[in-house]
Amino acid sequence: MIDTGAVTKHVLVVDDEPDLRTLLRWVLELDDRCSSIAEADDGQSAMREAARLVPNAVILDFMLGDVTAAEVLPALRAACPNARIVVYTAAPERAQAAGVIDCGADAVAAKAGVNVDDLIDMALAC
Repeated sequence: MIDTGAVTKHVLVVDDEPDLRTLLRWVLELDDRCSSIAEADDGQSAMREAARLVPNAVILDFMLGDVTAAEVLPALRAACPNARIVVYTAAPERAQAAGVIDCGADAVAAKAGVNVDDLIDMALAC
């Protein structure tokens, strides 16, 4: 069971697929570790929401239309330096090759290899 005595977190979900954002938001809303959730569908809205929310955790899709997480990460990391940022992708080897860890991500998760609950646990890990 989830420890409700822990500090709740602000979470930013960044994905250009509305259905996936909705799914992640729905699961996060059920999680006692989350106090607020923001959504963004591209790099610019991610920066806006990061400045507004100051998230503790970010779940960031690797492909955001014409932009990759590697391109967004330096500014996102600067906007929320203490956030745990998890990049999730259908092609983890491509994300790793793009150097997302070097760009500021804390972890990379494969969309096919991890279920939604595990992805959220990874993002909310202390």
